[in-house]
Amino acid sequence: MKPRFMQKFTALVLAAAMAVTLAACGATASSAVSSQASPESTASSEAASAPAEATAETAGITFTDQAGRTVTLEQPAESIVSCYYITTYAVIALGQKDKIVGLENKADTRALYALAAPELPELTQVGTLKELNVEAVASLDPDLVIMPKKLMDNAQTLEDLGITVMVVDPETQEGLETMLSLIGQACGAEEQAEALIQYTHEKLETAAALTQDLEKPNVCMLGNGSYLTVAPAAMYQNDLIEQAGGVNAAADIEEDYWAEVSYETLLSLAPDVLVIPSGADYTAADVLGDAQLADLPAVKNGAVYTMPQGLDEWDSPTPSGVLGVLWLTSVLHPDAYSFEEFTADAQEFYQTFYGFTPDSSLITK
Repeated sequence: MKPRFMQKFTALVLAAAMAVTLAACGATASSAVSSQASPESTASSEAASAPAEATAETAGITFTDQAGRTVTLEQPAESIVSCYYITTYAVIALGQKDKIVGLENKADTRALYALAAPELPELTQVGTLKELNVEAVASLDPDLVIMPKKLMDNAQTLEDLGITVMVVDPETQEGLETMLSLIGQACGAEEQAEALIQYTHEKLETAAALTQDLEKPNVCMLGNGSYLTVAPAAMYQNDLIEQAGGVNAAADIEEDYWAEVSYETLLSLAPDVLVIPSGADYTAADVLGDAQLADLPAVKNGAVYTMPQGLDEWDSPTPSGVLGVLWLTSVLHPDAYSFEEFTADAQEFYQTFYGFTPDSSLITK
């Protein structure tokens, strides 16, 4: 079957050819065309009623995405292009991995795919958060493209080619849950989405109950590229810290993404705990060994922790983001929630939603 963009191109060519033919035929052809277009024409009435009947028979799925756009599908999507690892993780967690026909670049570097969906890195890769390969997406002729807001400038281009696009924005806990619900609705996996959201709520409520009366340490979540970047209040990582019974030491920084800070600024934030994301280009030893950070409370106390590597990014708004909360709860409040309890919870999560049980050696503190 031709891709939609080829069908659209062909239709435009045929339309142009018809216009030339009609012009050459003169008034007689024009009269015939006018007669066919007349409201009184029986043929016209039948043609007009056909789409309405089809719409009634296949009501389809209509919802508003996280960019406020109306999205309509004739039926649950059977082929999906995911432009972002977070949306790919979500599609897998909802039991829909067989519907993915294309995904983000560098899929072979994602440990989760090797464990839960080793076939995915062999599929067509369509770009990054900085640049989407529209031609690659269109060539796959998917029922649905799921993209983050950072790529939404491409949405209209794809829709002009007849490809349905859903834009998501999972940068808060609420946004993550909305994204899961939307993907569930678009894929016919509403029950799976509800089960994952319910699981998340139960675990977050447990963490809140365990830590509500405990002292809340000041925490800085550091960036992947440098330990002189921190997560401000506008990022998902702020929610993670607060849900784990901590206070984001960088919450007053007015940025909406990773904020670059000087040594002086980081020292003035005085975090009790530093958290390094799993994909960082540096180590805890690098931080602890930096003489310019020697007076930082977290460094003085050796409270510099790296999130587990070899599974997925718990500091991001992924379906497993709840594990980031639980992991940090075990770090900040080990007497209330032990690391052994967390390990068991993490293994249960992956078995339930991704179909494998990770070895405990992949779950580190």
